[in-house]
Amino acid sequence: MQLFHTSPAEITSINGLGLFGSFLCFSENVYVMTAGEHVAYRLEIDEDDIIEAGQLFYHDDAEKLDGLVARVMDMLDCDEGEAIEQIEQRADFCGDADDSWEIQHISAQAARLLGYRGVSMQDEQGTVYMIDMMGRENELERA
Repeated sequence: MQLFHTSPAEITSINGLGLFGSFLCFSENVYVMTAGEHVAYRLEIDEDDIIEAGQLFYHDDAEKLDGLVARVMDMLDCDEGEAIEQIEQRADFCGDADDSWEIQHISAQAARLLGYRGVSMQDEQGTVYMIDMMGRENELERA
């Protein structure tokens, strides 16, 4: 599967300190979310390395996600079911943008805990893929 990421600057290393930690946002088409110059990257990834957000809690090891569920419950002051719906991207999000982005990051972390490299979910741009790129910068090809 071929995915694309755009960045306002060249990516030389992934350090885990950005908005989504070691994850980068990808889509099936090049789209630009920044004004001015940007760099587009292509990534080849096996579809089996990605789980849909809506399938996270159907996984045999879903109990590994309990800590993330607790984090969302605290963050949004909600119950367990509502937290799971947020992580699975099944419920409309009513918080602020920062919390929304953190929920996307948590969904990506959930995928990693279950042994996947990334997660697919929906946002205002359509299907978005959060892919763990720590130590895999060499897989990014300029598009």
